[in-house]
Amino acid sequence: MLAKSGECGSNRRVRCVWYPAVLLALATPSLSACGDDNAAAADTQADGSTSGDGDGDTDGDTGDGDGDGDELAARPNWHEDVAPLVYASCVGCHFDGGIAPFALETYAQASGWAAIMSDAVAAEVMPPWGALETADCQPDHAWRDDIRLSDAQKQLFADWVANATPEGDPADAVALPEPPNLELQDATAILQNPAPFTVSTGPDSFICVAIDPQLDQDVWITGVQMVPDNAQVLHHVLMYVDTLALSDDMIDENGTFPCAGFVSFNGSMQIGTWVPGAVPTQTPTDVGFPTPAGSRIILAYHYHPTGAGDEIDQSSVALRWTETKPAVNAFMGLFGNAQTAGAGLEPGPNDPDGTPVFMIPPNVSDHTETMSVTLPDALPPTELFTLGNHMHYVGVDMRAWIERDGEELCLLQTPRWDFNWQRNYDIDAPLGQMPVVIGGDVVRIRCTYDNTMNNPFLVKALAEQGLSEPITVLLGEESLDEMCLLLFGLATNLPLDSL
Repeated sequence: MLAKSGECGSNRRVRCVWYPAVLLALATPSLSACGDDNAAAADTQADGSTSGDGDGDTDGDTGDGDGDGDELAARPNWHEDVAPLVYASCVGCHFDGGIAPFALETYAQASGWAAIMSDAVAAEVMPPWGALETADCQPDHAWRDDIRLSDAQKQLFADWVANATPEGDPADAVALPEPPNLELQDATAILQNPAPFTVSTGPDSFICVAIDPQLDQDVWITGVQMVPDNAQVLHHVLMYVDTLALSDDMIDENGTFPCAGFVSFNGSMQIGTWVPGAVPTQTPTDVGFPTPAGSRIILAYHYHPTGAGDEIDQSSVALRWTETKPAVNAFMGLFGNAQTAGAGLEPGPNDPDGTPVFMIPPNVSDHTETMSVTLPDALPPTELFTLGNHMHYVGVDMRAWIERDGEELCLLQTPRWDFNWQRNYDIDAPLGQMPVVIGGDVVRIRCTYDNTMNNPFLVKALAEQGLSEPITVLLGEESLDEMCLLLFGLATNLPLDSL
């Protein structure tokens, strides 16, 4: 089951994934979305503990270490300064029995990892967050649940390490913030795949599962989250509402039917995406996905075998819905993966004969593919509530922006793209104050790829296929193919079939 709201301890099912990333030599764990606005509580400690001469001691005296009193008084220390920050930003994954490879709940556990933690937060590897401000992208909007650490918080870790990681006096311990709970709160239903699916060694598998949520009246979905059973083989999952129950005529005895990794038949409506590092998809207040009585839930799975033999998966999806019609409907869509100029693919640096084609040559480190679409003039101002992007293992950067009246309005850039830590980025604004798209806007996305052996994610993906050199990469669904996709969520009462 999902953890209940406010539930903590070893029984929390927080799904984070550990992987060696920037700090490979340090075996640094990444923390999924292990941090939230609770980090602000620890920031107060950080701001107060880094004044002075920069060595972490607020009075400029680190103590001579000759007496217990000096050691207890040293600042920053675990009980007064560091523990609140670690609980706010790290313990959501790093707890006893958690998915992370070690726990950070106590001084004894955390002090041995102090130097690695300091290096990781200084390099902005932890907590992982892809949406960054760059010289090319300064969005006008903020992100909800932005888990990045402040400069003062990063400095606190460095000062603690420089001062030999003092524990402080347990009697002076401050109240610890609640670790972030990454589960969808107040789920109405958790629906499991009707039968297990075997992921066999060999090519990737694509399968759709239809589940009947037993709806006898119209509802509006406000939250959705995959509950992976075997995350090792899940490449991604797209979640849909089948509003006309057409899947009833497609499924076999296990509730499955073949698909190409997505659904596009009449009456299907996307409501969410699961990718490694994903957090729940949640609509803003007074916004929901319309889900008529009798609808089916479709889960479109892309499985990637581990190479270690057959694997079994029987994942679930958690849904939260309301029976009260919200003020505005939600709509989710994808833009990109253009293969020709007619579909919006623009000329690229390595196109043969100047003809636009999605093709990434081997041993090229800065290949780009750019795609664009001009929105219909009749489209009224329509608010955006979430954004995300998607590439595979060759990708290293993606930027999305709007061109309007001769100006560029950047929406999202992930300049340190990492397949293992994808997520949607929710815009932190209420209805009426979110960024909008309007008729005549030109929406552009640019994906940058590194198809060389200097790309560690590509090296790993090649090795899984028994390859040791880069190959020509084309657009496609397989893991060694590539993509360039922008995911967007709209808050609109326009007819859904017009979007």
